[in-house]
Amino acid sequence: MRIPIVGTLLAGALLLATPGAPRAQAAADTCQAYTRASAGAPGVVLEWLKRSGDERVMVCNPPAVPLEAPPSYRGESAVSRHGEVCSYSSHGLAQVGSGAAARLQRYDRGNAVRMALAGADCPPLPAPHGTDPYTETYDVSSAAFAAIVELWGTAAASTAGFDRASCCDSGGSPGSAATATAAATRARLSAAIAAGKMKTAAMIRIVRISGTLLRHRYALMVADPEQRATGSALYVVYLSKSLTGPWRITGVVAAVG
Repeated sequence: MRIPIVGTLLAGALLLATPGAPRAQAAADTCQAYTRASAGAPGVVLEWLKRSGDERVMVCNPPAVPLEAPPSYRGESAVSRHGEVCSYSSHGLAQVGSGAAARLQRYDRGNAVRMALAGADCPPLPAPHGTDPYTETYDVSSAAFAAIVELWGTAAASTAGFDRASCCDSGGSPGSAATATAAATRARLSAAIAAGKMKTAAMIRIVRISGTLLRHRYALMVADPEQRATGSALYVVYLSKSLTGPWRITGVVAAVG
């Protein structure tokens, strides 16, 4: 699934609208994971598991609201390992019909693939709440994921590492408001790196974006530990890999998650 990103506004829209993304939002919901062996699983969930290859279904009930909202459903595969990368896929499910005719069906064609670097073993499927070692990805190969994690690990460890990994930052024409905003965001990120705050910042999502055959481009979304209160909760770090050149960071913008 190829998702183009152009500028801060579209990046923010992607964060809010991507299917499968609401794991962070689900922290405010009451969620339960059901497998084929779970006691008390809803009938629609058991019926879906009987006719699908999913390992489990995550069911999240939103907090109380004036008008009762239906639960949300997400199907998740078993974890597999490809070299140094562990992964599992997830996709949104919607309930259709009612009563005895109620059933779940997919409402998105593609899968989000959640990835993590392998240790001795792969991390298990994450619990409904708590720490999640997996990063959501779209159209990202295992090799690209491993390279991006390595690049960001170096960049987040020190400002020198961030500067070495960066090039070609193009926030707009010289003197433009976009250039000033990009410079301010980069300065704030550099300060957070210098203070050691980005070493443990969560990698939320990696998306392959429009590029060329000779130059692949990606957007890495990282939690901003300093801006939760103001709503600018994410850095979108743009990355590029040319056919013969190294991975580089090409720009940073702030986005609302």
